Amino acid sequence: MQHDYDKILTRLTIILSKLYQGEQLKVNDLAEEFNVSKRTIQRDFKERLINFPIFYEDKQWQMQKGFKIEKNLSLEDAITLDILENFSSNLGIKFHSKTTNILNKLKNRQYSPIFTKLNMEDISTEYENMISFEDAILQQYKIKINYISRNNENIIEINPLKIVNFEGLWYLIATDSNDKLKSYYIKNITLLETTNIKFQVPKRVESILDNAISIWFDDSESFEVVMQIDNYVAKYFRNKPISNTQKTISQDDDKLTISIMATNDMEIIPIVKSWLPFIKVITPKRINEAVKQEARKFLEL
Repeated sequence: MQHDYDKILTRLTIILSKLYQGEQLKVNDLAEEFNVSKRTIQRDFKERLINFPIFYEDKQWQMQKGFKIEKNLSLEDAITLDILENFSSNLGIKFHSKTTNILNKLKNRQYSPIFTKLNMEDISTEYENMISFEDAILQQYKIKINYISRNNENIIEINPLKIVNFEGLWYLIATDSNDKLKSYYIKNITLLETTNIKFQVPKRVESILDNAISIWFDDSESFEVVMQIDNYVAKYFRNKPISNTQKTISQDDDKLTISIMATNDMEIIPIVKSWLPFIKVITPKRINEAVKQEARKFLEL
């Protein structure tokens, strides 16, 4: 049985595919094609697709100039689509299947020379919630959820702001009743209700997410972390900075010294542990001591 969220996702992807290929679409025609009401199609355009570069003119929806995809792809365009398709393979079988069907209509080849491995969790079972979260985020409606945390299970009301992925796991970023920015693991969420109560999106959210190192970020005041990295692995930190705030302080024949801004010690500790013994935190000293303590516990085991 095909669920409602499957039908919505399929309908939206087909509509977008048509628009990107330069088609001009009428609401009546789409309603007939998908066997839904005109009101449903109008909601697709005015709510679900509101952030795409589309416009309504002469009773037709169409894509803005400069965003249409030509059917005769350049090599660069084909490679870009290959990369997108391979990214989708890390999001679960259902998502990858739908993505592949769409991209194959745009590409002139079936075999891809690109391979990526992102180790993302399968979110196929969460489509219904994901679509509801996206709608609530776009419309800025509060939602009521049942959330299972490490120690308990609570019914709470939150303001959904972003759906994010850190280290392959999916989270909903939201503010709670005290306007505190928090992250909620999506697979631990049961959506109970999308309310009609509006909320304002805090201006600080985009900046915080841009500079976040991991899901351990919070909206506390940031602090500087200085690290020394052995030149044996220094190139990885130069080529792929830990965060947007990373700066090089010095470099010699033995080590690279960098600084980054963090909001929580746990943004740094897992990184240091994953690169031992080639990395050391100079300041703040408490982080270096925390890593040492965990290393001692490991050796005792």
